[in-house]
Amino acid sequence: YVYSGEKEYIGAKAVTFQVTESCNLKCSYCYQICKSAEKLKIEDAKKFIDILLSDDKKINNYLNKDNTNCVIIDFIGGEPLLEVDLIDQILNYFFKRCIELNHPWMYNFMISIGTNGTLYFTDKVQRFLDKYKGRVSLAITVDGNKKLHDSCRVFHDGKGSYDIASKAAVDWMNRTGSGSTKLTIAPENVMYLSDAIKNMISLGFTVINENCVYEDVWKIEHARTLYSQLKDLADYLLENDLEDKIAIRLFSPRDYVPMDKEENNNWCGGDGQMVAVDVRGDIFNCVRYMKSALGNDAEPLRIGNVNTGIGCCSKDRCNICEMHSITRRSQSTDKCFYCPIAAGCGWCTAYN
Repeated sequence: YVYSGEKEYIGAKAVTFQVTESCNLKCSYCYQICKSAEKLKIEDAKKFIDILLSDDKKINNYLNKDNTNCVIIDFIGGEPLLEVDLIDQILNYFFKRCIELNHPWMYNFMISIGTNGTLYFTDKVQRFLDKYKGRVSLAITVDGNKKLHDSCRVFHDGKGSYDIASKAAVDWMNRTGSGSTKLTIAPENVMYLSDAIKNMISLGFTVINENCVYEDVWKIEHARTLYSQLKDLADYLLENDLEDKIAIRLFSPRDYVPMDKEENNNWCGGDGQMVAVDVRGDIFNCVRYMKSALGNDAEPLRIGNVNTGIGCCSKDRCNICEMHSITRRSQSTDKCFYCPIAAGCGWCTAYN
């Protein structure tokens, strides 16, 4: 099973470094169910970068400058800002090698970090953000209001993290002019959704993306609660003349229609359009294929290793081939594929 390269992807791709499995929060809905104190070794990070920047197709015929115009250099954890010095080291090496190789990604890159925001105001994080000003996108998770956020996103001692996370998100919004934020909806917090979004509007956010957890945890009563919450929120927007001033993802009209059966692409890059390295130096398509996300439920689906390259053994090549075969049809039941509101559905290919 050798991927022969029939698919050509031109555009931005995510290159993800899992810099640590450790986290200073213990969120109830976290998909990473198997954390540890391990962190990525800088030597392994450098090897991963050398593989990606290499022209040798024997060690990397997966994501390279020939099929990817630009990269989003993504850092995750655990909580990635626990290792902000390591992130800086990784970026310094990436730029150094790009300059030496006259590589096009030297100019065509952005930095993305998803964070819980609790370390945002530390001196070292602020120095990092100043250093990469204009190139870094920071996604600070704030689940709406204090009641909703602190019902799920807590420190290990049980204390909620809303106060510091919301302060960080507002500060970042004011610094960058970005009025966008994201809320994660789970069964344990769906009953607070309307008040949570109202609170984000009061803080100044104008684009609010809501994301339901993908895991199989939903029951019909949760759908009824969600419906009630959305009715209340809709009334609030209309009564305050906000329906055309605030963008609410769940109210997007284009999301409540069927999808043409010819629209057979995957929802995300989980079908072989991304690449990620974990704290042990193993290489995956997506972080959801890693041990930290799978625990003991399934075998991690790796596609390489920093010491050998990407797709350099038969099992890794087979995994790549299988990922490139994934479509919407291949992972959908008929009920899902022909759903009358399928356009509004997101899914996780790794979880599937």
